[in-house]
Amino acid sequence: MKTMTVSTNVVLALLLISTAGVPATAATAATAAMAGSAAPEFLPLRITMTEAESGTFQATVHTSMYQEDLPDPNFSKLRISPRSDWIEMMPGDSKEITVTVKNIDNMTVLIDPEVIVSPLSEYVFDEDWIVMGHEITELEPDFEEEFSFMVEIPADTECGRYNVQVAFTDEVEQTPYQTPLPHYINTFSLRVMVWKPPVIRVLPSHIPDRVEPDREYDYQVYIENVGEEDISIDPGMSGDRGYYQLYSTAPAFENDAITIDAPSVVPAGGNSTVNLHLSVPAGAKGRYHGELDLNIDDPAMVYERYDETSVHLDFEVRTQPTEPFVKAFATETDAPIAIELVSNWWGRYGTCRSGSSYDEDPFFDVALAGPNGAASLNLTGIVISGSVNIGSANLGGSGCISPPPPPPGLLLWEPEGDGVYNEGRGEYREHYIATTGSSIGDWELEILPHYVEEFEYTIAIGEAG
Repeated sequence: MKTMTVSTNVVLALLLISTAGVPATAATAATAAMAGSAAPEFLPLRITMTEAESGTFQATVHTSMYQEDLPDPNFSKLRISPRSDWIEMMPGDSKEITVTVKNIDNMTVLIDPEVIVSPLSEYVFDEDWIVMGHEITELEPDFEEEFSFMVEIPADTECGRYNVQVAFTDEVEQTPYQTPLPHYINTFSLRVMVWKPPVIRVLPSHIPDRVEPDREYDYQVYIENVGEEDISIDPGMSGDRGYYQLYSTAPAFENDAITIDAPSVVPAGGNSTVNLHLSVPAGAKGRYHGELDLNIDDPAMVYERYDETSVHLDFEVRTQPTEPFVKAFATETDAPIAIELVSNWWGRYGTCRSGSSYDEDPFFDVALAGPNGAASLNLTGIVISGSVNIGSANLGGSGCISPPPPPPGLLLWEPEGDGVYNEGRGEYREHYIATTGSSIGDWELEILPHYVEEFEYTIAIGEAG
């Protein structure tokens, strides 16, 4: 930045000239002449005025650069279509790219395509991966021409995102400051994502459960390798639960409540089992949201779209109720009383458990008291019903595979025996008939549920029963 200090008269002259519509460069020349100095070729200027102690005004003229520092505007004007592209390729693939270049200038332009590679990228594109199929061309005004080149990715290329440019002229943007790399003007930009299909499958990807304080639970995660090489794994609990901590409260317990037993390798064409053991601390309350990071050494799974490298854990600590639910009702007729209790579940909690902690069956403690005291309840029927998906376990329900684990060499997507069935919804129903003597009067029904997510009750009096 250059500065120049002038007197009050010069500033007034400058303001008058600007008001009269004289261009800024002429105004600058006029002020310089009045100051008795030569006039440099300044860019459009900005004036800052301050009042000095002597009572005179001081004006500072700010300019960004001299005329000789300006970028050269004389560059070839080309219309390149498309200007950029994004493609996906696998190692060993090749693909032809075609770009149309039109000369929208008023002079003939020499076209000499050149591959420009940035060494600053995380994954550096090799210029040998592009085979140019076009020689140097002179493109006349208003003419266009198609340029084709082949992108060939070697078979041993690392998966990643690669960037490359093809410059059709050697002209670069001129800047008044230094840049780490030249910025070519007439270019086509190409982004190539080199990828491989993943060879790892994980079941389940989510383990939800309701657990109780001071109890222990076991879970299993199955990892399948459909590739031709062994894959290394190193499962461990993730230390960052911020994304999964859905509630702004302290977790029910910490990661150290979970221990992991896992192999270090998933064999080619086979599967391995990761065993989780949860010891719920005594007095635990609330929820736990965590993540089991499998640390799978599969290069194809480094991108966000493959969300199979982690298993999400979601536990709700719930204490079994010790006091019953009480329903008061009254009867006006001397008729039999029937009670029906129904427990439903959807994607039943506990289906991901293994071993002795697999699941508990629901049941109820029921009591009925009326005008004559406690009534005798006779259990006349139990109905258990459910909904079953036929197929692999990942197609519905919890996504968990019922123990025992698949035998070595059996792929998770090829279940056999009981593994072909997956129960996603169920219902448990109990039916009682009360022996009451005279049933007219006030009654209380007490229901204490065990291992029940929710329940419904029906009280039928007389013919309704």
